[in-house]
Amino acid sequence: MKSITLFFLAAILLSFGCAPPASESTPETPAIDLESERDALMAVDKAWSESVNDTDAFLSFFADGAHFMPFAAPLVQGDAIRTTWEGLMSMPGSSLEWQATSAEVARSGDIGYTIGTFDLTVEQDGTAMLTEGKYVTIWHKQADGSWKMQVDIFNSNGPPTVAED
Repeated sequence: MKSITLFFLAAILLSFGCAPPASESTPETPAIDLESERDALMAVDKAWSESVNDTDAFLSFFADGAHFMPFAAPLVQGDAIRTTWEGLMSMPGSSLEWQATSAEVARSGDIGYTIGTFDLTVEQDGTAMLTEGKYVTIWHKQADGSWKMQVDIFNSNGPPTVAED
């Protein structure tokens, strides 16, 4: 009985020893060029930031089931994202600019994130007020190879200040 157990234990260990390490490429899982994927994430984040004035274009970057977490507001999903976005961008004098400062991609190449800063200007009582902040966006690579936003969260660095002209 002992020799049968040892035989099966040796066979199991041998089979694991012959399998390629997870980070090596195989015909089924080609190597991921992480630098190119990081560059792609920076580019998609930039394209997304350039879509702020077109709600449909802005929303086209969202994956199905995405989570949107703006500061001073509840978490939203689905149709509520459109409503939240349109409400933010319809505020008098509103403008939003953001820029990714870094991107990382998992070794698997199917998930990544960008980190960056933003400036949001809105008019309050006739005065342009600036809110500076930071964000993290988690991206998921789609079956067609495109990156879509899965989770976006941003928050302010402090209270709004009077915007300089």
